[in-house]
Amino acid sequence: MNWWRHIAAAELRKILAFRSDFWVTFIGQALVQLLIARALWQSIFAGSEAEVMNGFTLEMMTLYYLIVPIGQKMLTGENVGFLSREIYDGTFSRYLIYPLSFFQYKAITYLTHSAFYGLQLILIFTAYNFFVKTAGFSTLLPGTLLFLMAAFAYMSIAMIVELLSLWAENIWSLMVLVRFFCLFFGGGYLPLTFFPEELQRVLVYTPFPYLVSLPVRTTMGLAPPNEIVHGALVLVAWAIVFYFIAHLIWRRGQYKYNGVGI
Repeated sequence: MNWWRHIAAAELRKILAFRSDFWVTFIGQALVQLLIARALWQSIFAGSEAEVMNGFTLEMMTLYYLIVPIGQKMLTGENVGFLSREIYDGTFSRYLIYPLSFFQYKAITYLTHSAFYGLQLILIFTAYNFFVKTAGFSTLLPGTLLFLMAAFAYMSIAMIVELLSLWAENIWSLMVLVRFFCLFFGGGYLPLTFFPEELQRVLVYTPFPYLVSLPVRTTMGLAPPNEIVHGALVLVAWAIVFYFIAHLIWRRGQYKYNGVGI
């Protein structure tokens, strides 16, 4: 029953195969995005001569854009093509002889990536709190757990799109579009409080705000407990729905699959 540990360990070895390149790339991207966001919002706050905009100060906005890039990494897990690549090149055949479903296997490998980025979130958040001392640690764990739940929900959405490669020759652009919608309407590019109120009221009935905005605000300590619990339940409900749809698509699409060996 410990098969999941072996799969997760193997995936971690892949992630850490090029440790120096991985950390330099990750820290570089996070730092560049943070510096750009900080400079942009510093100009916006200075131009508006306001200390608070839509519930955010400049320091809060800086922390927001520190968490968001790491949260996006957690959300997207193995990234675009984690199923379609193997369907197109025929290596997907191996999952047909594994003693567990490819849904289980892929969920473990996907969430291993998400959990690894979750550790990075904890490290970077801790470093930020040590130097800036504007964020508390009590909300770090629930925020990280919400990000992992959001990662499972996003993975279920991604599986639906990726499995369309059983019929379509190229789904890369569609997957990029889905990721853009999830991040944009989830608050990955701009806090949702800056969106029109009418749109905010509509978005609460979709999974988008719970994929990015709620985990980020929870980590920052801006979300009340009742909103966190409600958001967690919504994430679970949407994840079940999308996961069920992905299973239905696989049942129909498996007869379209043409493998090229094991």
